[in-house]
Amino acid sequence: MDTDFVLNPFGAELSDLVAIARAADATGVGAVWVNDHFSGEMVGAPWSRDPFVCLGAIGVVTERVDIGVLVANVTNRHPAQLASAINSVQSLAPGRVRLGIGSGAAPGSRFASEHDMLEKPLQSTDERVRLLRESIGSLNDIWANVPSNPSTSVGFTGLSAVVDGSVMPRLTVGASAWSTIEVAIDLADGVNIRRTSRLHEQLERLHAAELPAGFEVSVLDMRAPGAPLGVVPDDLVDAGVDRYIVTVSPADDLEAVVAMARR
Repeated sequence: MDTDFVLNPFGAELSDLVAIARAADATGVGAVWVNDHFSGEMVGAPWSRDPFVCLGAIGVVTERVDIGVLVANVTNRHPAQLASAINSVQSLAPGRVRLGIGSGAAPGSRFASEHDMLEKPLQSTDERVRLLRESIGSLNDIWANVPSNPSTSVGFTGLSAVVDGSVMPRLTVGASAWSTIEVAIDLADGVNIRRTSRLHEQLERLHAAELPAGFEVSVLDMRAPGAPLGVVPDDLVDAGVDRYIVTVSPADDLEAVVAMARR
């Protein structure tokens, strides 16, 4: 099983994000991800950092580790803008870029306040799932150089010259509900599920489903302060998870990551 890091951008200095990613590149970590949030207000932080600026800087200073966004919010990012951003990162880290996308925060959740700040009311679960499906369709069309897409939400007409011919990155859908997990099974290369009380129920249901060849199941775990890095919980090993993605704080965990590299 691969162990990945997802970097917390809230209140972080970009130099610290780059430093911890460079240290992770010297370990056996499979990938370094960055969250997609534009405000630190939800967690009491004074700012957040743009994920694609972070990934560009990380791509320049790393050589081995995969890099990606976990997950880009399709409610706030049109597929054309998202494709341009992630393809720009590909030009700095060829063959190492992954794209995580999600349908946006659930109404009433902590991160829904970002949508409130932009005066963008969150839609129902069904509408957000529809938008996610249509966004993936638009991304596929952009990479295939299809000039028009009929989606009423994320469609386009006469669109061209967005991406440079690189293969579309592996696509991971961030999911918490089964309806979103189904989108991942149908349209993506993998699914990322946050550890909650329902995790093992969802994993059992996933493994009972007919999954596409090469489909990756990953779990996002909020690491407790001071908890050791590089240790995969036994329950995830037993459940057959492919990737264990753990949160890392650039300000607090650099020494721990450097120590991993020295082992």
